[in-house]
Amino acid sequence: MATSRQSATAMLQKIMPEFPCDNVDAAVAHYRDVLGFSVNYAQYDIGVMDRDRVRLLLIARTNRHGGIGSCYVYVQDADRLHAELTASGAKVVNAPVSRPWGLREFHVEDIDGNQITFGQPFEGPPPETLR
Repeated sequence: MATSRQSATAMLQKIMPEFPCDNVDAAVAHYRDVLGFSVNYAQYDIGVMDRDRVRLLLIARTNRHGGIGSCYVYVQDADRLHAELTASGAKVVNAPVSRPWGLREFHVEDIDGNQITFGQPFEGPPPETLR
């Protein structure tokens, strides 16, 4: 059911989550070397990281930007990405699990405790790789 807001011209285009980091240079290297992102831009207090159509902003942890960040990223093949990230030494929290709500997902933490959940939508019964 479309609301008047949904039927109007789309105002929101993309999202760029901010992840607080203790050491931005180390975080940039981790995202590049372990998680497979490329560096769009980096300086001492920020790193703009791209992978495919996803962009993340790594920011210096401050009093204002403390804690951790998290985001959910939809992917084409959760099992393949899980294998890639596991092989590269990423801190993979769990193996892909098919959820009743139609997503096969797993979680990864970066070196600062920020979490990315990767999820693959599926229709109908869960994929054969259900565990």
